[in-house]
Amino acid sequence: MNYSNPFSKIQTLSFLFLILVFSFPILSETKPEEPKSLIVETNTEIVSDFLWRGNSFVGESQSRRNNAAYQSFTYAPALQPTINVWSPDKKFMWSLFGNFQLTNRDDRDSDRRLLQSSPGGVGPSYLGEEVKFFDPYGQDPCVQSVHERISTGEGSDPCLGYSPNQGYGPKKEPNGNRRADGLFFTMSYQFDPTKWGEFSVGIWFYNTFQKTSNSLLAPGTQKQNLHTSGGPNNTFNTNNPDAIHRLMWHEYFVHWQLPFLKIVKPTISYYTQYSTENGGLMSGRNYISLSGSYTFREEKFFRIMPHFNLGYAMGNNAVDNRNGIQDITTSTSFFFGDFFIKFAHIFRPDLYLWDTNNYFGYAGGDPNKSHWNRSSEDGKVVDPSRIYGAYNTSILNSIEQINTGNSLRDSIVKTWLREAYTLQNIPAHLFYVSLGYSKTF
Repeated sequence: MNYSNPFSKIQTLSFLFLILVFSFPILSETKPEEPKSLIVETNTEIVSDFLWRGNSFVGESQSRRNNAAYQSFTYAPALQPTINVWSPDKKFMWSLFGNFQLTNRDDRDSDRRLLQSSPGGVGPSYLGEEVKFFDPYGQDPCVQSVHERISTGEGSDPCLGYSPNQGYGPKKEPNGNRRADGLFFTMSYQFDPTKWGEFSVGIWFYNTFQKTSNSLLAPGTQKQNLHTSGGPNNTFNTNNPDAIHRLMWHEYFVHWQLPFLKIVKPTISYYTQYSTENGGLMSGRNYISLSGSYTFREEKFFRIMPHFNLGYAMGNNAVDNRNGIQDITTSTSFFFGDFFIKFAHIFRPDLYLWDTNNYFGYAGGDPNKSHWNRSSEDGKVVDPSRIYGAYNTSILNSIEQINTGNSLRDSIVKTWLREAYTLQNIPAHLFYVSLGYSKTF
């Protein structure tokens, strides 16, 4: 006969009940979602030149630094790292972009004058040069006296006991490529997609670490250079170490990715600029662009991405205030995993926007030579390789000494000869290449 123990059964049922009760919260509890993390995109490039919206921010200034003619391709390499940080919902984006020049960073004596009291100051380019050519306003009689003593052994003594160690000689102008180093900071917000497309708005700032010297105006922050070429109207000139350039500005922008042809991401962008350097006079006003891109073999190891941008300027700056197509930029990037190589071409169809002393500068940094680039319609500017040095100076001075007895005819002949010698065509086509690495975390 089998006997069952009621107490044992109760114990067993109670034990099972307790297990069920205490296990229920665990079995019924859902695992919480892990918080989404920030999305970080990095991109590092080495570019052959700092080109953007048709502007050659370093290549053309390097040509002036090196007394070289302007070219369609200029080797002025720079390291350009970028980091984009997205919020987990891909709404907010913070970005940093840097430009760090790799060559020709130091200042250089570009005007090749034998005797100067300050960078960009007056002085002869060769012994025996007539004073009327190197100091037509009589600004620096000491330099004149030193030159006269060295070349003839005679002369007055306005220097009050001049010593060769006093500091008269060739001077380096503030033109090193390091003056283009700088940093972009961008903030933007991406709205939810609608039937009208996708919209984003933002603002970005750019500031150089060292203010470049290529200023053409006279902000009150500059020091006067009393012995500079160009006379009393040019005491604030391009060779002033304290000059401020337009590589210090910021813009507000709106991007509109159109709701059709989404495969090529057609995007209309509007930028309006507000800048404080040079009283805002040298800043561009509004820039509108239409851009698009497409990636062949997307998600594959080897990919090809062509890109297109058409940019229109409504006011190239507040001085010239010219409108036109600023750039047609096309590029093709070849990706090998996270590495890529990019080839880019920039076409500047409206050279009218660039044919201005406010972009390329006056001949030799001298506003009184503004007539050397008389026309803003011929697509020509002064060639930096035809301005400085004993050879160029002697030719230009010889042209100025032409005298046939007819002043009107002489003026026409001098102008024609000088322009034939000094002017060159503005490059309408610019090229650059870059090597890079991109990674998303």
